[in-house]
Amino acid sequence: MKGEVVKKTFMTGLFAAGILLGQATGRQELSVAEVEKMLAAQVPSDVIVLKVKQAHTTFNLSTADILALKNAGASADLMKVMIAGETGSAAEAEGITIPDGTEVKLLLKNPVSSATAQPEQRLEFTASGQVVVHGVTVIEKGAPAVGHVTEAQPAKGFGRKGKLNFSIDTVQALSGENIRLRSSKTATGSDSYGKAGVVTLLTGPLGALVKGKDIEVPAGTEFTIYIDGDRKVQQGSGGGGKL
Repeated sequence: MKGEVVKKTFMTGLFAAGILLGQATGRQELSVAEVEKMLAAQVPSDVIVLKVKQAHTTFNLSTADILALKNAGASADLMKVMIAGETGSAAEAEGITIPDGTEVKLLLKNPVSSATAQPEQRLEFTASGQVVVHGVTVIEKGAPAVGHVTEAQPAKGFGRKGKLNFSIDTVQALSGENIRLRSSKTATGSDSYGKAGVVTLLTGPLGALVKGKDIEVPAGTEFTIYIDGDRKVQQGSGGGGKL
């Protein structure tokens, strides 16, 4: 009886130690079956690679497992990471794709007015919230974005109102890469791929920004803009250079 109590105490201690070790290292168990479920759900392979790397799990894959994963659509990089726990350049280079038309909400950092703005003047913005793709944060809240004034004229005599238009050009991904933006969710007409996100201030809800004869856009004004084209970004700790 005493021996059984000691054995149970020892096993309980090992179990608790295992839990604490897992919490301390941040490791999460991940099985081959779970990877196959993600593949069946058409989760992109680059996202699964990131999940496997975060789990810090080395899989002892049998030949049958490898064939099943291949048939399920697993990439070579995914299987390499699963077998060897690889964190090398092949897996990193695959990155993650931000889909075309992904919505980004940005806040204007400093006020701008048609009375004082100049064409080509740099404008700065910050992301008002995270952008998440398949559970992975690709643009963090507060990420910097930049644009520039495309047209600016102060109000003139004879009742002519001022003019002010600007584009929101790029936003910085978590990896530090600058991602091009456009003003509409789908690329049609003049707002085609490769065109900057031009903001028209005299129409729609933004028409309310016209104060008297000049256009005044206060700091903190939020604009909804969209990723221009599928954009693959690298996985990293961020900290890229200034936009």
